[in-house]
Amino acid sequence: MPRTLTIRFTGFRECPNCGGRGDDGTSWRPLECKRCKGRGQLVTSVEIEDSERGMLPASAYDFNALGEVFLLDFDEDDEIEVIRPESAWDQRGPSS
Repeated sequence: MPRTLTIRFTGFRECPNCGGRGDDGTSWRPLECKRCKGRGQLVTSVEIEDSERGMLPASAYDFNALGEVFLLDFDEDDEIEVIRPESAWDQRGPSS
């Protein structure tokens, strides 16, 4: 059975660039906010649970405000299944 990592997004903040609107604020030609990609929120906190080691410390991974997670010090040859929500903004958690 492959090793499983479950990613949970646990903290968010309003995008300071668009004020949570998700667009550039122009009524005549609204464009998606370049910082939050139209979501109005940025990710501020992530938890990762490893099926072998339990909850990983924050030093074992990095993430950005768009919800992309980067694993540190993992062997690329390891078979790992990653379970994550459809998007960082899906508060329901991983789909079954």
